[in-house]
Amino acid sequence: MSDPTVLLNLAATISNAALTITRHNLAASAPAPSFVVESSSNGPVNGNGVARAKDGKSELAQTEALDATASLIQASTDLQILVSGPENYLKSLSYAYHDITALAVVIEFDLARKVPLESSVSFKELSISSGCPLGRLERVLRLLFVRRIFYEPRPGYVGHTVVSQRMVINPELTAFLGHCTHEAFPAASRLVDSLRKYPSSEEPNQTGFNIAFNTVDPLFTFLSKDPERFDRFNRGMAGLSKSGGRSAQQVVEGFPWDSLGAATVIDVGGGNGHVSVALAEHYPQLSFVVQDLEAAIVSGTESLPSALKGRVQFEVHDMFQPQTRKGVDVFYLRHILHDWPDHYAVRILQNLVPAMKPDSRVIISDSVIPPPEQLHGLHEKLVRYLDMQMMVLHNARERTEEDFADLLARADPRLKIKNVWRKGPDAAASTMVEAVLVG
Repeated sequence: MSDPTVLLNLAATISNAALTITRHNLAASAPAPSFVVESSSNGPVNGNGVARAKDGKSELAQTEALDATASLIQASTDLQILVSGPENYLKSLSYAYHDITALAVVIEFDLARKVPLESSVSFKELSISSGCPLGRLERVLRLLFVRRIFYEPRPGYVGHTVVSQRMVINPELTAFLGHCTHEAFPAASRLVDSLRKYPSSEEPNQTGFNIAFNTVDPLFTFLSKDPERFDRFNRGMAGLSKSGGRSAQQVVEGFPWDSLGAATVIDVGGGNGHVSVALAEHYPQLSFVVQDLEAAIVSGTESLPSALKGRVQFEVHDMFQPQTRKGVDVFYLRHILHDWPDHYAVRILQNLVPAMKPDSRVIISDSVIPPPEQLHGLHEKLVRYLDMQMMVLHNARERTEEDFADLLARADPRLKIKNVWRKGPDAAASTMVEAVLVG
Protein backbone atom coordinates (compact mmCIF):
# COMPACT_ATOMS: atom_id res chain seq x y z
CA MET A 1 0.00 0.00 0.00
CA SER A 2 1.33 3.42 -0.91
CA ASP A 3 2.18 5.92 1.80
CA PRO A 4 -0.60 8.57 1.99
CA THR A 5 1.85 11.06 3.52
CA VAL A 6 4.59 10.67 0.91
CA LEU A 7 4.17 14.22 -0.44
CA LEU A 8 4.27 15.67 3.07
CA ASN A 9 7.36 13.63 3.91
CA LEU A 10 9.16 14.85 0.80
CA ALA A 11 8.14 18.43 1.56
CA ALA A 12 9.52 18.04 5.09
CA THR A 13 12.81 16.72 3.72
CA ILE A 14 13.03 19.72 1.43
CA SER A 15 12.24 22.14 4.26
CA ASN A 16 14.78 20.60 6.66
CA ALA A 17 17.49 20.52 4.01
CA ALA A 18 16.81 24.15 3.06
CA LEU A 19 17.16 25.11 6.72
CA THR A 20 20.55 23.37 6.97
CA ILE A 21 21.84 25.08 3.83
CA THR A 22 20.55 28.50 4.91
CA ARG A 23 22.14 28.23 8.36
CA HIS A 24 25.48 27.28 6.84
CA ASN A 25 25.45 30.10 4.30
CA LEU A 26 24.44 32.63 6.97
CA ALA A 27 27.27 31.45 9.24
CA ALA A 28 29.68 31.82 6.33
CA SER A 29 28.33 35.33 5.56
CA ALA A 30 27.57 34.16 2.03
CA PRO A 31 24.95 35.76 -0.20
CA ALA A 32 21.67 33.88 -0.35
CA PRO A 33 21.11 31.82 -3.52
CA SER A 34 19.28 33.99 -6.03
CA PHE A 35 18.57 34.22 -9.73
CA VAL A 36 19.20 37.97 -9.57
CA VAL A 37 22.60 39.28 -10.59
CA GLU A 38 23.67 41.48 -7.69
CA SER A 39 27.38 41.64 -8.49
CA SER A 40 29.95 39.85 -10.62
CA SER A 41 30.67 37.52 -7.69
CA ASN A 42 27.08 36.95 -6.57
CA GLY A 43 26.33 33.70 -4.79
CA PRO A 44 28.31 30.95 -3.08
CA VAL A 45 31.56 30.06 -4.77
CA ASN A 46 31.33 26.27 -4.89
CA GLY A 47 29.17 26.26 -7.98
CA ASN A 48 26.55 24.31 -6.05
CA GLY A 49 24.75 26.86 -3.86
CA VAL A 50 26.80 26.17 -0.72
CA ALA A 51 29.43 28.55 0.66
CA ARG A 52 33.01 27.29 0.79
CA ALA A 53 34.41 26.36 4.20
CA LYS A 54 37.05 28.61 5.78
CA ASP A 55 38.25 26.38 8.63
CA GLY A 56 37.91 22.87 10.07
CA LYS A 57 34.72 23.60 11.97
CA SER A 58 32.99 25.22 9.03
CA GLU A 59 34.27 22.43 6.76
CA LEU A 60 32.16 19.97 8.74
CA ALA A 61 29.18 22.31 8.39
CA GLN A 62 29.90 22.59 4.67
CA THR A 63 29.83 18.80 4.33
CA GLU A 64 26.48 18.71 6.12
CA ALA A 65 25.19 21.47 3.84
CA LEU A 66 26.38 19.64 0.73
CA ASP A 67 24.66 16.47 1.92
CA ALA A 68 21.53 18.54 2.54
CA THR A 69 21.81 19.95 -0.98
CA ALA A 70 21.83 16.45 -2.46
CA SER A 71 18.86 15.45 -0.30
CA LEU A 72 16.92 18.56 -1.26
CA ILE A 73 17.50 18.09 -4.98
CA GLN A 74 16.55 14.43 -4.87
CA ALA A 75 13.45 15.05 -2.76
CA SER A 76 12.30 17.93 -4.96
CA THR A 77 12.85 15.77 -8.06
CA ASP A 78 10.81 12.93 -6.56
CA LEU A 79 8.12 15.40 -5.53
CA GLN A 80 7.93 16.85 -9.02
CA ILE A 81 7.64 13.38 -10.59
CA LEU A 82 4.94 12.23 -8.20
CA VAL A 83 2.90 15.41 -8.49
CA SER A 84 3.22 15.48 -12.29
CA GLY A 85 2.12 11.88 -12.66
CA PRO A 86 3.84 9.20 -14.75
CA GLU A 87 2.53 10.21 -18.18
CA ASN A 88 3.25 13.92 -17.80
CA TYR A 89 6.67 13.10 -16.40
CA LEU A 90 7.53 10.88 -19.38
CA LYS A 91 6.29 13.46 -21.87
CA SER A 92 8.34 16.18 -20.17
CA LEU A 93 11.39 13.91 -20.24
CA SER A 94 10.91 13.24 -23.94
CA TYR A 95 11.05 16.98 -24.69
CA ALA A 96 14.23 17.60 -22.68
CA TYR A 97 16.45 17.61 -25.75
CA HIS A 98 15.07 21.05 -26.57
CA ASP A 99 16.84 22.40 -23.46
CA ILE A 100 20.16 21.16 -24.85
CA THR A 101 19.32 22.54 -28.29
CA ALA A 102 18.57 25.97 -26.82
CA LEU A 103 21.85 25.87 -24.90
CA ALA A 104 23.64 24.96 -28.13
CA VAL A 105 22.23 28.14 -29.70
CA VAL A 106 23.64 30.17 -26.80
CA ILE A 107 27.07 28.62 -27.36
CA GLU A 108 27.07 28.78 -31.16
CA PHE A 109 26.01 32.44 -31.34
CA ASP A 110 27.96 33.50 -28.22
CA LEU A 111 24.79 35.00 -26.76
CA ALA A 112 25.94 35.15 -23.14
CA ARG A 113 28.86 37.47 -23.87
CA LYS A 114 26.69 39.69 -26.05
CA VAL A 115 24.26 40.43 -23.20
CA PRO A 116 25.63 43.17 -20.88
CA LEU A 117 26.44 41.95 -17.37
CA GLU A 118 25.01 44.98 -15.60
CA SER A 119 22.10 45.89 -17.87
CA SER A 120 20.03 44.41 -20.71
CA VAL A 121 19.79 44.39 -24.49
CA SER A 122 16.82 44.24 -26.85
CA PHE A 123 16.06 41.07 -28.74
CA LYS A 124 16.63 42.98 -31.98
CA GLU A 125 20.05 44.31 -30.93
CA LEU A 126 21.08 40.83 -29.76
CA SER A 127 19.97 39.36 -33.07
CA ILE A 128 22.07 41.88 -34.98
CA SER A 129 25.19 41.46 -32.83
CA SER A 130 25.02 37.66 -32.77
CA GLY A 131 23.76 36.90 -36.26
CA CYS A 132 20.94 34.72 -34.92
CA PRO A 133 17.62 35.31 -36.77
CA LEU A 134 15.37 37.53 -34.66
CA GLY A 135 12.18 35.46 -34.67
CA ARG A 136 13.92 32.21 -33.86
CA LEU A 137 16.17 33.91 -31.31
CA GLU A 138 13.15 35.15 -29.36
CA ARG A 139 11.61 31.68 -29.28
CA VAL A 140 14.85 30.11 -28.05
CA LEU A 141 15.23 32.80 -25.40
CA ARG A 142 11.72 32.25 -24.08
CA LEU A 143 12.50 28.59 -23.43
CA LEU A 144 15.72 29.62 -21.73
CA PHE A 145 13.81 32.08 -19.53
CA VAL A 146 11.72 29.16 -18.26
CA ARG A 147 14.97 27.38 -17.35
CA ARG A 148 16.23 30.50 -15.53
CA ILE A 149 18.94 31.05 -18.14
CA PHE A 150 18.56 34.79 -18.91
CA TYR A 151 15.35 36.66 -18.10
CA GLU A 152 13.15 39.38 -19.57
CA PRO A 153 13.51 42.51 -17.38
CA ARG A 154 11.06 44.40 -19.60
CA PRO A 155 9.18 43.42 -22.75
CA GLY A 156 11.49 42.67 -25.66
CA TYR A 157 14.72 42.82 -23.64
CA VAL A 158 17.03 40.15 -22.24
CA GLY A 159 19.24 40.32 -19.15
CA HIS A 160 21.44 37.94 -17.22
CA THR A 161 20.46 35.69 -14.36
CA VAL A 162 23.22 34.28 -12.16
CA VAL A 163 23.00 31.13 -14.28
CA SER A 164 23.63 32.78 -17.65
CA GLN A 165 26.17 35.10 -16.01
CA ARG A 166 28.41 32.10 -15.28
CA MET A 167 28.87 31.59 -19.01
CA VAL A 168 30.51 35.02 -19.15
CA ILE A 169 32.64 35.05 -16.01
CA ASN A 170 33.72 31.40 -16.38
CA PRO A 171 34.66 30.92 -20.04
CA GLU A 172 36.12 27.48 -19.32
CA LEU A 173 32.71 26.35 -18.10
CA THR A 174 31.28 27.65 -21.37
CA ALA A 175 33.90 25.66 -23.27
CA PHE A 176 32.80 22.50 -21.45
CA LEU A 177 29.17 23.27 -22.26
CA GLY A 178 30.19 23.73 -25.89
CA HIS A 179 31.80 20.29 -25.94
CA CYS A 180 28.59 18.80 -24.56
CA THR A 181 26.28 20.61 -26.99
CA HIS A 182 28.45 20.35 -30.09
CA GLU A 183 30.08 16.91 -29.73
CA ALA A 184 28.45 14.86 -26.98
CA PHE A 185 24.83 15.75 -27.74
CA PRO A 186 25.02 14.78 -31.44
CA ALA A 187 26.81 11.58 -30.37
CA ALA A 188 24.11 10.75 -27.83
CA SER A 189 21.42 11.30 -30.45
CA ARG A 190 22.94 8.43 -32.46
CA LEU A 191 23.35 5.93 -29.62
CA VAL A 192 20.45 3.80 -30.86
CA ASP A 193 22.01 3.64 -34.33
CA SER A 194 25.36 2.58 -32.88
CA LEU A 195 23.73 -0.15 -30.81
CA ARG A 196 22.17 -1.51 -34.01
CA LYS A 197 25.27 -1.14 -36.16
CA TYR A 198 27.92 -2.14 -33.59
CA PRO A 199 26.03 -4.20 -30.97
CA SER A 200 29.07 -5.81 -29.33
CA SER A 201 31.84 -3.38 -30.22
CA GLU A 202 34.37 -2.10 -27.71
CA GLU A 203 36.28 -0.05 -30.24
CA PRO A 204 36.49 3.73 -29.69
CA ASN A 205 35.71 4.46 -33.33
CA GLN A 206 32.44 2.52 -33.50
CA THR A 207 30.26 4.80 -31.42
CA GLY A 208 27.36 7.18 -31.62
CA PHE A 209 29.95 9.92 -32.08
CA ASN A 210 31.37 8.24 -35.19
CA ILE A 211 27.94 7.89 -36.75
CA ALA A 212 26.97 11.47 -35.88
CA PHE A 213 30.13 12.95 -37.40
CA ASN A 214 30.59 10.38 -40.18
CA THR A 215 34.19 9.70 -39.19
CA VAL A 216 36.33 6.62 -38.61
CA ASP A 217 38.49 8.55 -36.13
CA PRO A 218 38.05 8.14 -32.37
CA LEU A 219 36.98 11.33 -30.62
CA PHE A 220 40.45 12.47 -29.56
CA THR A 221 41.93 11.92 -33.03
CA PHE A 222 38.99 13.80 -34.55
CA LEU A 223 39.48 16.69 -32.14
CA SER A 224 43.23 16.85 -32.75
CA LYS A 225 42.53 17.51 -36.44
CA ASP A 226 40.23 20.44 -35.62
CA PRO A 227 42.17 23.08 -33.63
CA GLU A 228 39.07 25.04 -32.64
CA ARG A 229 37.22 22.01 -31.28
CA PHE A 230 40.36 20.66 -29.62
CA ASP A 231 41.09 23.97 -27.91
CA ARG A 232 37.50 24.16 -26.66
CA PHE A 233 37.71 20.61 -25.31
CA ASN A 234 40.95 21.29 -23.42
CA ARG A 235 39.60 24.54 -21.99
CA GLY A 236 36.42 22.73 -21.01
CA MET A 237 38.32 20.03 -19.15
CA ALA A 238 40.18 22.78 -17.31
CA GLY A 239 36.81 24.34 -16.49
CA LEU A 240 35.67 21.14 -14.79
CA SER A 241 38.61 21.59 -12.46
CA LYS A 242 37.21 24.84 -11.05
CA SER A 243 34.48 23.37 -8.81
CA GLY A 244 32.63 20.26 -7.70
CA GLY A 245 33.75 16.68 -7.29
CA ARG A 246 35.97 16.80 -10.38
CA SER A 247 37.78 19.97 -9.32
CA ALA A 248 41.54 20.36 -9.07
CA GLN A 249 40.99 21.28 -5.42
CA GLN A 250 39.58 17.81 -4.81
CA VAL A 251 42.80 16.38 -6.26
CA VAL A 252 44.92 18.68 -4.11
CA GLU A 253 43.07 17.69 -0.93
CA GLY A 254 42.05 14.14 -1.80
CA PHE A 255 45.41 12.38 -1.48
CA PRO A 256 48.34 12.79 0.98
CA TRP A 257 50.68 14.19 -1.65
CA ASP A 258 53.10 15.46 0.99
CA SER A 259 53.79 11.82 1.93
CA LEU A 260 55.52 11.34 -1.42
CA GLY A 261 58.51 13.45 -0.41
CA ALA A 262 60.63 14.99 -3.18
CA ALA A 263 59.05 12.88 -5.91
CA THR A 264 58.56 13.45 -9.61
CA VAL A 265 55.01 12.84 -10.80
CA ILE A 266 54.36 11.88 -14.41
CA ASP A 267 50.95 13.29 -15.34
CA VAL A 268 49.89 10.87 -18.10
CA GLY A 269 47.47 12.44 -20.56
CA GLY A 270 47.58 15.59 -18.46
CA GLY A 271 46.22 17.93 -21.12
CA ASN A 272 47.43 21.48 -20.64
CA GLY A 273 48.73 20.65 -17.16
CA HIS A 274 46.15 22.55 -15.11
CA VAL A 275 46.03 19.85 -12.41
CA SER A 276 49.81 19.51 -12.19
CA VAL A 277 50.01 23.29 -11.86
CA ALA A 278 47.51 23.24 -8.98
CA LEU A 279 49.43 20.47 -7.23
CA ALA A 280 52.79 22.18 -7.79
CA GLU A 281 51.46 25.37 -6.22
CA HIS A 282 50.40 23.49 -3.07
CA TYR A 283 53.27 20.97 -2.76
CA PRO A 284 56.61 22.68 -3.45
CA GLN A 285 58.59 19.48 -2.85
CA LEU A 286 57.00 17.79 -5.88
CA SER A 287 58.00 18.10 -9.53
CA PHE A 288 55.80 17.23 -12.48
CA VAL A 289 56.12 16.08 -16.07
CA VAL A 290 52.94 16.51 -18.10
CA GLN A 291 52.65 14.09 -21.02
CA ASP A 292 50.08 14.41 -23.80
CA LEU A 293 49.68 14.94 -27.53
CA GLU A 294 51.35 17.92 -29.17
CA ALA A 295 48.42 20.36 -29.28
CA ALA A 296 47.76 20.06 -25.55
CA ILE A 297 51.45 20.32 -24.71
CA VAL A 298 51.83 23.50 -26.75
CA SER A 299 48.84 25.03 -24.94
CA GLY A 300 50.19 24.03 -21.52
CA THR A 301 53.68 25.31 -22.21
CA GLU A 302 52.33 28.69 -23.27
CA SER A 303 50.10 29.08 -20.20
CA LEU A 304 52.53 27.79 -17.54
CA PRO A 305 53.08 30.36 -14.75
CA SER A 306 56.68 31.55 -14.82
CA ALA A 307 57.13 30.72 -11.13
CA LEU A 308 56.65 27.02 -11.90
CA LYS A 309 59.05 26.73 -14.81
CA GLY A 310 61.58 24.06 -13.92
CA ARG A 311 59.16 22.24 -11.61
CA VAL A 312 56.49 21.56 -14.22
CA GLN A 313 57.75 20.24 -17.54
CA PHE A 314 55.85 19.29 -20.69
CA GLU A 315 56.65 16.57 -23.17
CA VAL A 316 54.84 15.04 -26.12
CA HIS A 317 54.01 11.39 -25.51
CA ASP A 318 51.40 8.92 -26.74
CA MET A 319 50.18 6.85 -23.80
CA PHE A 320 49.72 3.85 -26.10
CA GLN A 321 53.45 3.80 -26.83
CA PRO A 322 56.13 2.49 -24.43
CA GLN A 323 56.85 4.91 -21.62
CA THR A 324 59.99 6.94 -22.33
CA ARG A 325 60.73 7.68 -18.67
CA LYS A 326 62.46 5.12 -16.44
CA GLY A 327 62.54 4.69 -12.66
CA VAL A 328 59.42 6.79 -12.23
CA ASP A 329 58.31 7.71 -8.69
CA VAL A 330 54.62 8.29 -9.40
CA PHE A 331 52.38 7.90 -12.42
CA TYR A 332 49.22 9.98 -12.23
CA LEU A 333 46.23 9.38 -14.51
CA ARG A 334 43.33 11.76 -14.12
CA HIS A 335 40.12 11.02 -16.01
CA ILE A 336 42.05 8.92 -18.51
CA LEU A 337 40.98 5.31 -18.12
CA HIS A 338 37.28 6.09 -18.19
CA ASP A 339 37.76 7.37 -21.74
CA TRP A 340 38.83 3.94 -22.97
CA PRO A 341 37.30 0.46 -23.29
CA ASP A 342 38.86 -2.16 -21.02
CA HIS A 343 41.43 -3.61 -23.41
CA TYR A 344 42.74 -0.12 -24.24
CA ALA A 345 42.86 0.84 -20.55
CA VAL A 346 44.91 -2.30 -19.91
CA ARG A 347 47.36 -1.28 -22.65
CA ILE A 348 47.78 2.16 -21.07
CA LEU A 349 48.62 0.59 -17.71
CA GLN A 350 50.91 -2.04 -19.26
CA ASN A 351 53.06 0.71 -20.77
CA LEU A 352 53.70 2.12 -17.29
CA VAL A 353 54.93 -1.06 -15.62
CA PRO A 354 58.43 -1.31 -17.22
CA ALA A 355 59.14 2.26 -16.05
CA MET A 356 58.18 1.54 -12.43
CA LYS A 357 60.50 0.92 -9.47
CA PRO A 358 59.61 -1.46 -6.62
CA ASP A 359 58.29 1.49 -4.60
CA SER A 360 56.58 3.33 -7.48
CA ARG A 361 52.92 4.23 -7.32
CA VAL A 362 50.15 4.59 -9.84
CA ILE A 363 47.50 7.09 -8.75
CA ILE A 364 44.26 7.03 -10.72
CA SER A 365 41.73 9.86 -10.43
CA ASP A 366 38.47 8.65 -11.90
CA SER A 367 34.87 8.24 -10.93
CA VAL A 368 34.82 5.04 -8.87
CA ILE A 369 31.26 3.82 -8.58
CA PRO A 370 30.52 2.73 -5.00
CA PRO A 371 28.03 -0.04 -4.17
CA PRO A 372 24.43 1.08 -4.81
CA GLU A 373 23.67 1.46 -1.10
CA GLN A 374 26.46 4.06 -0.79
CA LEU A 375 25.27 6.21 -3.70
CA HIS A 376 22.94 9.12 -3.09
CA GLY A 377 20.30 9.55 -5.78
CA LEU A 378 21.73 12.84 -7.06
CA HIS A 379 25.31 11.56 -7.20
CA GLU A 380 24.21 8.33 -8.82
CA LYS A 381 22.46 10.32 -11.54
CA LEU A 382 25.64 12.28 -12.21
CA VAL A 383 27.81 9.19 -12.44
CA ARG A 384 25.25 7.51 -14.71
CA TYR A 385 25.34 10.60 -16.92
CA LEU A 386 29.12 10.29 -17.09
CA ASP A 387 28.86 6.60 -17.86
CA MET A 388 26.50 7.33 -20.76
CA GLN A 389 28.85 10.10 -21.94
CA MET A 390 31.71 7.61 -22.08
CA MET A 391 29.52 5.14 -23.97
CA VAL A 392 28.37 7.50 -26.72
CA LEU A 393 31.78 9.15 -27.20
CA HIS A 394 34.27 6.33 -26.65
CA ASN A 395 32.56 2.96 -26.09
CA ALA A 396 34.09 3.28 -22.62
CA ARG A 397 32.57 3.41 -19.14
CA GLU A 398 32.84 4.42 -15.50
CA ARG A 399 34.07 1.63 -13.22
CA THR A 400 33.73 0.16 -9.74
CA GLU A 401 36.66 -0.56 -7.41
CA GLU A 402 36.47 -4.21 -8.49
CA ASP A 403 36.67 -3.14 -12.14
CA PHE A 404 39.86 -1.17 -11.44
CA ALA A 405 41.40 -4.10 -9.57
CA ASP A 406 40.69 -6.27 -12.62
CA LEU A 407 42.25 -3.75 -15.03
CA LEU A 408 45.39 -3.54 -12.90
CA ALA A 409 45.71 -7.32 -12.65
CA ARG A 410 45.27 -7.71 -16.41
CA ALA A 411 48.02 -5.13 -16.97
CA ASP A 412 50.36 -6.92 -14.55
CA PRO A 413 49.45 -9.45 -11.83
CA ARG A 414 51.72 -7.56 -9.42
CA LEU A 415 49.69 -4.36 -9.66
CA LYS A 416 47.40 -4.19 -6.64
CA ILE A 417 45.18 -1.53 -5.12
CA LYS A 418 46.80 -0.22 -1.94
CA ASN A 419 44.13 2.32 -1.05
CA VAL A 420 41.04 4.04 -2.37
CA TRP A 421 40.90 7.66 -1.25
CA ARG A 422 37.51 9.34 -1.12
CA LYS A 423 36.98 12.96 -0.14
CA GLY A 424 33.94 15.16 -0.48
CA PRO A 425 30.23 14.51 -0.71
CA ASP A 426 30.33 12.94 -4.16
CA ALA A 427 31.36 9.37 -3.40
CA ALA A 428 31.87 8.56 -7.08
CA ALA A 429 33.66 11.58 -8.57
CA SER A 430 35.95 12.55 -5.67
CA THR A 431 37.99 9.35 -5.67
CA MET A 432 41.61 8.34 -6.17
CA VAL A 433 42.87 4.78 -6.53
CA GLU A 434 46.43 4.19 -5.33
CA ALA A 435 48.12 1.12 -6.82
CA VAL A 436 51.55 -0.40 -6.18
CA LEU A 437 53.63 -3.37 -7.29
CA VAL A 438 53.33 -6.31 -4.90
CA GLY A 439 55.70 -9.28 -5.15
